[in-house]
Amino acid sequence: MKRRKTIRAGRLVWDVIYTVPRPNATQQERKRIREVTAEQVAQTNCNTAQRKLEMLMAANFEPDDLVFSLTYRDEDLPASPEVTRRRLGKVFAQLRAYRKARGLPELKYIYVLEGRHGDHRPHVHLILNAVGDDLELIKSLWVWGDDIQLNYIEDRGYDVWAGYFTKERREASLNGKKQFVGSRNLARPTVTYQWVDDAAMIDPPPGVQVIDDSGIKRNDYASCRYLKYMMPKKKPKRENNENLRARARSCWLGMLCNI
Repeated sequence: MKRRKTIRAGRLVWDVIYTVPRPNATQQERKRIREVTAEQVAQTNCNTAQRKLEMLMAANFEPDDLVFSLTYRDEDLPASPEVTRRRLGKVFAQLRAYRKARGLPELKYIYVLEGRHGDHRPHVHLILNAVGDDLELIKSLWVWGDDIQLNYIEDRGYDVWAGYFTKERREASLNGKKQFVGSRNLARPTVTYQWVDDAAMIDPPPGVQVIDDSGIKRNDYASCRYLKYMMPKKKPKRENNENLRARARSCWLGMLCNI
């Protein structure tokens, strides 16, 4: 028999199919099966900070969502990471209130605090779901620094951004702090398992973008294949954002008219 494991995180899909030893398999058979399947099965185990973050990002953010880098001016440098967390808490509260008042999508975010590499200055990397005019709003709310950089997730992709956000993971683990923090409303990747016949094999569905493909690996006792791919894009959010911006500006003008 074979086992199929599928992980879905938004448009990102990890799929692996592999032979499983039968209860009466000999040690030699088990060893030969592991020779073929061990590497491919390990690919879908979210057992590292980078892989967990990649899947979490893909489950909640589109390629045209936003990645901010927030820095501090000298006179506003925080005394501790906890100060930065409190400041971010205030920013998130204001963003939630802004969106709720205008009927915009609920705020989702992931952030990481850094300051152990380079010049060791504290700074923040932040992912937000975009709704329109986000850069201007972040600039008005992040009052402790003037250098705010904006990128899109699609500029580097989920896997590269995940690696960038977790580059200080080893140092962060020494003090027991989580490397990255996400909003409570983040969706989680879904994992499904399925038993299939020995002859079964997987192929990438039509229209997907294949990111990684192990090809079919086999020997006398086992076969397997690992795939990682992106499902076709939905309607680009940047087009939708024009409608969101128009709604936000309409609400803002309405408020001004009532003053």
